[in-house]
Amino acid sequence: MILLAAVLAAQALTLEKISEPGPGGPSGWAWRDATHVTWVVSDGPEPEAPATLWELDAATGRKARLFEPAAVKDRAGKDRMLSPRGGKWSPRGDVLLVSFDHDLWLLAPGGAPRRLTNDADEEESPAFSPDGSRVAYVKKSDLWAVERASGRETRLTTTGADHVFNGKLDWVYEEELANRRGGRSYEWAPDSSAIAYLRLDENRVPAFPIVDFTPVNGKVLPQRYPKAGDPNAIPSVHVVDLDGKETASFAPTPDDVYVAPQLAWTADGKQACFLVLDRPQTTLDVWLLPRAGGAPKKLLTETDAAWINALEPPHFLKDGSFVFLSERSGFLHLYRHAANGTPMNAITKGDWMIDGPWSVDEKAGVVFFTATERDPRERHVYRVKLDGTGFQRLTKERGVHTLSLSPGGAFFVSTHSSVTSPPRTVVRNASGEEAAVVDDAPGPFADTILGSVEMGSFKGTDGTLFYTRLVKPADFDPGRKYPAIVFVYGGPHAQLVQDRWGAASGLDHLLASKGFLVFTMDNRGSWGRGHAFETPILKNLGAQELKDQLEGVAELVKKPFVDASRLGLWGWSYGGYMTLFMATHAGERFKCALAGAPVADWKFYDSIYTERYMKRPKDNPEGYKAASPLEAAKNLSTKLLIMHGTSDNNVHMQNSISFIDELMKARKDFFFVPLPRQRHGPRREALLYRNQRLVDWFEKNL
Repeated sequence: MILLAAVLAAQALTLEKISEPGPGGPSGWAWRDATHVTWVVSDGPEPEAPATLWELDAATGRKARLFEPAAVKDRAGKDRMLSPRGGKWSPRGDVLLVSFDHDLWLLAPGGAPRRLTNDADEEESPAFSPDGSRVAYVKKSDLWAVERASGRETRLTTTGADHVFNGKLDWVYEEELANRRGGRSYEWAPDSSAIAYLRLDENRVPAFPIVDFTPVNGKVLPQRYPKAGDPNAIPSVHVVDLDGKETASFAPTPDDVYVAPQLAWTADGKQACFLVLDRPQTTLDVWLLPRAGGAPKKLLTETDAAWINALEPPHFLKDGSFVFLSERSGFLHLYRHAANGTPMNAITKGDWMIDGPWSVDEKAGVVFFTATERDPRERHVYRVKLDGTGFQRLTKERGVHTLSLSPGGAFFVSTHSSVTSPPRTVVRNASGEEAAVVDDAPGPFADTILGSVEMGSFKGTDGTLFYTRLVKPADFDPGRKYPAIVFVYGGPHAQLVQDRWGAASGLDHLLASKGFLVFTMDNRGSWGRGHAFETPILKNLGAQELKDQLEGVAELVKKPFVDASRLGLWGWSYGGYMTLFMATHAGERFKCALAGAPVADWKFYDSIYTERYMKRPKDNPEGYKAASPLEAAKNLSTKLLIMHGTSDNNVHMQNSISFIDELMKARKDFFFVPLPRQRHGPRREALLYRNQRLVDWFEKNL
């Protein structure tokens, strides 16, 4: 009776439910010290919604409020609610650093908020010095440091300009090399007396016009954006002391290379470490730059015939040796090298990959990491000794687990979920045993009727194992025939079929509630299966993905409850590209398709991403032509809707406009929905409208 009452009380899923920001939940897990973890609970999704900072003592399990919502005066004298979101703890854990009202603030438990900086300019990417006495940040493209005790600021660099960045990244570096983890590109020396940083000069990078059409006279927002084959920013590496004196620098020659965004220091602080990647992204050199000046020394070189995925600097140990992440075996694993770069031993090995954070507990001589060892659709937490012995999986429950290791390595925070289990966050000890529950709230869909998620697999004609996901209506009847929608992404560095909550989206479940099946598979080129599973797409994007996706469709329609005459197709970004490619190369298999923010031709996309897989246009002209939906627009053979944000600064609307131009020339019918002022991913009312149009499109055409 209780179960029946719960089912009856559940609500139907709505467009508003999946499209509008829900109430703020726990977020921003951060270790204050070796045993105390903190997180933020917000009253709403807005950036300045009142928020509370909570703390849990991992040793005792006790929870406490550290910071209640507080009203402070902004620079204009208005009362505003200070939010602890995104805060960073000092090394001693005595104060939280928060960015608010274009300034930096310090929040001490039990004390009043203190404004550390006070001017109209934004302080970007702040970071405490290792001794906690100073905070570095980037302001107006220059690197600065402020003394925590006195508030005295020192400008460390003076070359910053509109298109010269010290310690921060340009758009394409942050998007494609830093994986959107933030724009910071500097690192404090271990003794807190110097900073190594990356300088990027993007003056030679072509500008692309992003247009806001809504003002009466319009507005052009030029963006420095290197298309495939264009000049990139000129990188250089520098070391500066706290008086602003540059003590070392290195400018690669030739300068048409990349310097990885993350920098590191040797444990003794005498040398800064940086990585240089050649333009084809097939050779990676690891360098050491003497802090006192002089020529850098090459520590090691990695090569790959296709492309290099691992761009993390080494983690240096006190004895001079270092731990390095490499895909040299075909899977991402950790290796230990001597101080001179000579290999010592593999720390991890096997036909699986490390994916996610890894942390070294040097005192215990172990490494903690997340990996796919149990199942490529799952992520578990492991530990292993630096010599490669003592390998142990620390998490047991099926699904995906995250890792945030405490200072000292005694505990870690881990959020676990699966396709059938909502996220649950706990603190575990170093052996993986649960020490305390941080958050086990049921989540925003707890009172909602959801479809069922079926994880599956099949073998392709050449014996390759593919993984699939099928979302079915909650009232699924195996005796009925259902229309099916193929949701595709297909691109590298993405894996849609994971055993985690939310992998099947609210939109998937909403479509299922409307009587659709939603089918997804990961083709070759996708993430999570090792380098050999990725590289068949080299120099020929689209072709292998199409072949694999069509094999997936063939498996789908074998199911007796699938109506093979009513198949739809949709995807966004790379999925939008794949939708256009499939609609122009195999459109007869689908009654209709929807392409969101699609790449229409790889000559229109950014240099770093595109050239990683396609190389430069001049070196692979036939590959670019074969991979281009633009070249095949005349072959469109299904009903097509295209949606694109007019302010998209990632996949420019140029792609959709150019494709539409070719459709018009070929006298092909199509539908186009521009999303005003929206960037690559629609937000708020635009997201709701996007979802409404998407649902209507499939209801009317399937």
